[in-house]
Amino acid sequence: MRTLNYSVKLWMSNEKGEAVFGNGLAELIEEIDQHHSIMEAANHLKMSYRYALHRITLAEARLGEPLVTRVRGGAHGGGSSQVTDFGRTLVARYRNAQRELDCALKKMP
Repeated sequence: MRTLNYSVKLWMSNEKGEAVFGNGLAELIEEIDQHHSIMEAANHLKMSYRYALHRITLAEARLGEPLVTRVRGGAHGGGSSQVTDFGRTLVARYRNAQRELDCALKKMP
């Protein structure tokens, strides 16, 4: 018999059961934290700025907490984005849960 591996998708949900945080948003938040720019983060992940902003805004609405603080740059650019402490904590919790799940799956026959 061939060797088979397990693969699962993990996401966090709120008290209403709405998906609020998964791997895609974790990657986006990590990129924003590195580049201090939603635009640069979106470009690096090959997604549109509009989609990235939508993902952040939807998650923030469902969580009731900001993940990113944004300063608009105007016509000449110059805006910046900062990941909040809550955003960093959520990414850390998600990554930790991912690691634990991966370890548990590796132990399965």
